[in-house]
Amino acid sequence: MQFVLFFSDKQVREQLFAHVDGTRGLLLVTGVRHGPAMRSPEAREPFATLEFLHGRVLTQVLVADEGTADGMWRDPLGDLGDRLYPESRDDAYAVTSGYLLLEDGRPRTVVRKHGLPANDLWFLEDALSQLTSRVPPPDPARKPGTKRPERAPRSPRRPASTGAPVDSDASGPPPDEGGWRQRAGSAGSRRVRPERTSASESSKPWDDASGHDPREAHATDSEATPPRGTRAPPPREPARKDAWAVLGLARDMTLDEARKAFRALIAGYHPDKVSHLAPEFQELAERRTREILAAWEEVEVELKSDR
Repeated sequence: MQFVLFFSDKQVREQLFAHVDGTRGLLLVTGVRHGPAMRSPEAREPFATLEFLHGRVLTQVLVADEGTADGMWRDPLGDLGDRLYPESRDDAYAVTSGYLLLEDGRPRTVVRKHGLPANDLWFLEDALSQLTSRVPPPDPARKPGTKRPERAPRSPRRPASTGAPVDSDASGPPPDEGGWRQRAGSAGSRRVRPERTSASESSKPWDDASGHDPREAHATDSEATPPRGTRAPPPREPARKDAWAVLGLARDMTLDEARKAFRALIAGYHPDKVSHLAPEFQELAERRTREILAAWEEVEVELKSDR
């Protein structure tokens, strides 16, 4: 069974807590990003495969962040982490960034996200198999990062045909005064001109009418890097703002002091406080909110690593 909650819902925190408290058996809770062009969260991997293979054993609650101004100031997963791990900030933070597995409402483990759905699926099944015998352990040989045996080297390819004509009558009669000689064929004899053998022409004996060697067409990569100066230079990335300066924080602040200042700053851009302003100012407040949230993520990680 799968449930999808959305940050934009004002009751998302209460709904998440209700699922945690009311679900019997194994429960997976995690956050996902969601946008208009994306598939619904429950249809993505690894969630779709988990539902297909272990839906009778595992309930999933996916908390989707749409990135809208209405949900930017909410942190349901952070609130859940603080509730489950009041004595451990590190464990509480892991809830917001990984896959939380609970059993009868009690946290059992947090599986780190590895970026690729196939990798996440292997580690999730491994963790589930340790919590219940109804989920078989995954194949150890397919564990992400396991070095697989190298394939046998392929046999070398045969050289490509150049399409050059082959003179099978090289030992035929000598050429006449004009440089032509007779060649016998099924439809009678015909006169052919021998190869050019001068030093200046021997390097490309099969030039076509345009003066190009047709073999070069086979050897040329159609997607080869063009010569220097023929490509437009890549666009320069805008200079990154210092996260501490964006938040107006001093670098000697503690994590609690920085968090308090961050919450006070972002509260000033709450949608309810700018709803009476013109649309351009509301858009400016939304951009500023995104900038503050991005800066806080960077500062929070730095402060946690210094502890």
